Amino acid sequence: MKGEVVYYRLFDIGAAIDLDEVQRRVAMPFLSGRIVPERAAPKYARLGQPILVHLDQRDLDTNLGRLTFTIAVKLFGVGALSVVLRTPFEAASLRDLRPFGNVRIRGPEKEETLDEYCARIAERIEEDLVPYMHDSYDVPIDPEPYTVYCVTVSEHPVRTFANGWRREVTALLASDPRPDDISDEEVEDTWKSWLSYYQDDLVVVEWDAALLIEPTASYEDTLAVLEVANLQLLELRTYDAFLDKAIDKAYDDLEDLFRRSSLLRSGGEEVKELAELRMDLSEATFQVDNISKLWGDWFLGKVYRACTRKFELESWRHTVAAKMQDLSEIYQVAQAEFEGRRMLLLEVLVVLLFVIDLLLIAFHV
Repeated sequence: MKGEVVYYRLFDIGAAIDLDEVQRRVAMPFLSGRIVPERAAPKYARLGQPILVHLDQRDLDTNLGRLTFTIAVKLFGVGALSVVLRTPFEAASLRDLRPFGNVRIRGPEKEETLDEYCARIAERIEEDLVPYMHDSYDVPIDPEPYTVYCVTVSEHPVRTFANGWRREVTALLASDPRPDDISDEEVEDTWKSWLSYYQDDLVVVEWDAALLIEPTASYEDTLAVLEVANLQLLELRTYDAFLDKAIDKAYDDLEDLFRRSSLLRSGGEEVKELAELRMDLSEATFQVDNISKLWGDWFLGKVYRACTRKFELESWRHTVAAKMQDLSEIYQVAQAEFEGRRMLLLEVLVVLLFVIDLLLIAFHV
């Protein structure tokens, strides 16, 4: 059994990035991250179109021995970095692949996880991107990890995986050392999200990993779909955390607004901040939903829908939408209070003008 393991680590960098500005102002040759579909797809279909900002190949010492990694870093306009490490493998069975799920990089001073190693790469790239960051926000979010086991050569028919090795595949994708003890219910849950286009290929999608069998090794478009789905999950997690902070602050601002007794302090700034925040979040969520343009009942669309179900993207979208609705309601309350105070101020001014007018008439008389 031969192939490669593809490791994804997606990082939110806390700001939107203008990719056109980066390509225009940074003196380096960028490569398009757009993937051309391997199978038939509508011409108007678009996957995420990041730019490739880093590409390298390194031999690294690991807990599995010395491995050769191809390292790529892609930048997405929504404000995310994707660090992708790829290493070839040759194994006798699926059980021999399981250690690849816990690769650790051994340096001269210490051993570090793949998360830590990728975080250092992402940090160096972020430092160069600071001048091109817009609408920054401070919400620390753990990176989104994903591992894809890509099998290109197998001594066994692909249906052996789907029919006889279901428990082994489930253990591999869960990094479970006891495949024989996994319950039937857990196996069935894993195999709810599997797809096959030809008789000799297979895609099994799980929460943190996927198995991809493709004898032709033409699977870059499928990898791109998996990456985009994980990117959407990362950004929805980020917006969820950001909305928690925003709603807490909005409630504090609203309480402060109601505590004010002065008509001259109407709360216009709070209303303005809430309105701008709501517009920024609406635009951001639109951009995330717009990352993938997958229409029709073709294979990549099926893979994306399998990811949507497994990653529970719709639940995350509903959670974010509900919190945005809460923020909108706070904005409406603040707006109503602001308008009420403004009207009261106008009424007081009218009364004052009327009194002044009466005094002037009395003075002239």
